[in-house]
Amino acid sequence: MRVRGAGCAAVLLMLVAGCGGTGDSGSGQRGEGGSGGGNRQPSASGVDGTADPAKVFTGAELGAALLPPEAVGKDAKALELYLGLFDQHSGGGDWSACAAGREARGELWRMRGASADRTFRPDPAATGEDDPFVYERLVSMPAARAGRYLELRRELHEACGRVTVDTDGAPVEEHHEVRPLPDLGDEAVLETTRTTGGDEYDGSAHYEVELRVGGVLVIVGAGTDRDLTLSSAAEAARRVGKDLYGAS
Repeated sequence: MRVRGAGCAAVLLMLVAGCGGTGDSGSGQRGEGGSGGGNRQPSASGVDGTADPAKVFTGAELGAALLPPEAVGKDAKALELYLGLFDQHSGGGDWSACAAGREARGELWRMRGASADRTFRPDPAATGEDDPFVYERLVSMPAARAGRYLELRRELHEACGRVTVDTDGAPVEEHHEVRPLPDLGDEAVLETTRTTGGDEYDGSAHYEVELRVGGVLVIVGAGTDRDLTLSSAAEAARRVGKDLYGAS
C-alpha cells in the first residue's frame, strides 16, 4: 500500500511501476492545462529577498505546516505523520544504471535536512493501490542548499532521460522529463516519469513537483493525476510561505 509518502512507498513505487496516466507531455509551462485542457497553472509566491536565507526549521515545525486534509478534498483523510531526517535515498525512479548522473546523484544523497511527510486520501474509503492519493514532504535546509538540490535534480533528469532498469522479468526503460514551473514558490520543477517494457508497463506518466519556498523544499505527488499534483503543490507552497515565513 502506498501510504508513507508516496515518497518512498507511494510515489516511488508508483513511479517504478508506471501505473495510470494519459500520455500527457508533462510540460509545466505557463498557460498549459493538465488533463482538463487550457487552464492556467496554479501559482504561489516565494520569499526570496524577504526571508532569512539561513533559517531552518525543526521536523515538528514542518509537520505543523503540512497541508490540512480539506486542502486535498472535502472528505479527505490524512494518514500517519512521519518526522525524520531527509537523506534522499528516494526520488523518482532507479538512477543507478545511469553513469552520466552518478555525480549529481552522489551529491543529492549527501544532502540532509529535517523532514516531515504525510499521505492524504481524497476519498477516505478508497485505499487500493490505484486509488487517488496526494503525498507531501517538507524538508528544511538553508536556502542556498535547497536551491542546489533543485539544480541537481534538473541535472539528473537531463543526464538520465532514459534509463534501463533490470527487473525480475524483462528489463524495462524509465523515461524522465523535467520542466520548470515559473509561478510556484521561489523556483520549481515538474518531474515526469514513464516506464515502458514488459507486460505491466504501459508508459503512463507519473508526476511529482519539487519546489522551494526559501529554504523549505516542498515535494508533492499525486501519481498519474497531473492537475491534482499541481494544485496540491501550489496550496502546499502557499501554506509554507504563510505558516513558516509569515508571508501574506
